[in-house]
Amino acid sequence: MFDPVFRYLALAGAGSFAVAACITVADVVLRQLASGILGAVDYVQLFIMSGAFLAMPYAFRVNAHVTLDLVSALLPPLGERLLAIAALILTLVFCGLLAFYTCISTLEMLASSDISMNIGLPMWFYWSPFALGMSGSTLAIGVNIADALMQPIPGPGGVE
Repeated sequence: MFDPVFRYLALAGAGSFAVAACITVADVVLRQLASGILGAVDYVQLFIMSGAFLAMPYAFRVNAHVTLDLVSALLPPLGERLLAIAALILTLVFCGLLAFYTCISTLEMLASSDISMNIGLPMWFYWSPFALGMSGSTLAIGVNIADALMQPIPGPGGVE
């Protein structure tokens, strides 16, 4: 149900990385001709951060992150599943806290009218993708937990 949303967020993140790359290239080329792009660092930071956080929900949803299986590989299937669910729950709590506090910070930046140092971009521009990405990540992990709980419980020896 939410998978298309996660996919679109990831595409927006990829587009954000592309914009950051284009700004960097244009800035380097323009420096050779005259002067670079005013505030290029502000823009690149914004688009790189946006790209990373907007792609996170999709990465969580498709389990595209790095995992270590040193302990879980030694466990029977049921133990491996329970450990995976426990790890998902801990990740949900962590991402949920980050989502909560980044949403609060975004609202504070919106209310305070803080701006970036070089070109005066509103700081909520920086916080919004962070909050959206962490909120989406929390939702994606919640969906993963629901999926994990819906799977049949493996019996002894891994037989379902």
